[in-house]
Amino acid sequence: MKLSVNYSEALITLLRASAIEIDAIEWVDKLELGLIAQRRAEFPGLPFHFHPGRMQTGKNWRSHLLNYLQACPETPFVSIHLAPLPTLWTNARIKRSWVLPGPIPALAIWSFIRNVNSLKQQVKLPVILENMPSLHPRRYRFESDPAVIAKVLDETQTDLLLDLAHARIAARARGISSQEYITALPLERTQQIHLAGVREGPDGWLYDAHEPLMEEDYQLLEWTLERTNPQLLTLEYFREDPQALSNQLSRLQSYR
Repeated sequence: MKLSVNYSEALITLLRASAIEIDAIEWVDKLELGLIAQRRAEFPGLPFHFHPGRMQTGKNWRSHLLNYLQACPETPFVSIHLAPLPTLWTNARIKRSWVLPGPIPALAIWSFIRNVNSLKQQVKLPVILENMPSLHPRRYRFESDPAVIAKVLDETQTDLLLDLAHARIAARARGISSQEYITALPLERTQQIHLAGVREGPDGWLYDAHEPLMEEDYQLLEWTLERTNPQLLTLEYFREDPQALSNQLSRLQSYR
């Protein structure tokens, strides 16, 4: 199992000081292609892999995707959010805290499966799908339903990017343990694991804060690795504290 971490300036600080060892950097498309080229010139022997995140449709996005894959040629698979909930509903909830009526779950799932199968025809790499958190404790639950996740993976013949922070949030929404929720997922399909520190908001709702990992995160990772065999373990830490990043990576080295 290889260890990667998302791009940050804190990461670059540590790499320049030879203070850490990692197997790859994960990039997202919020970062310009020019920055990727600069860092590749600076660290020519370090693999870069691209995480597209939410899938879109249309020629412009497909061209955009291929450009980033070309800039990150060591990318092992195209990792897409398993997100059948359309963007309109997702953005309304995340950006405005609105809960819109609908959509029809079966139709949204069917449309997503169709789009994934179309994407598979247009890229050379395998496609893997990342489980999503619950956006609301009672609404839109189908998106993070383990049965829906299994159905989508089966009908698209794709594997799983298991996001443990997302799983913790989905489990809290259902009033069950993270272990119970994760056990219901098709763990045998796990190719990659995402790690990020969740936090509890003032309303008691967990959110994917991408803060430093806490002890319960490491314990959940240990439990999960006993039941999965991923190719890649990726830390998604979105802060700029080099010491906190170094501490997390040092701890994660022991799981490789």
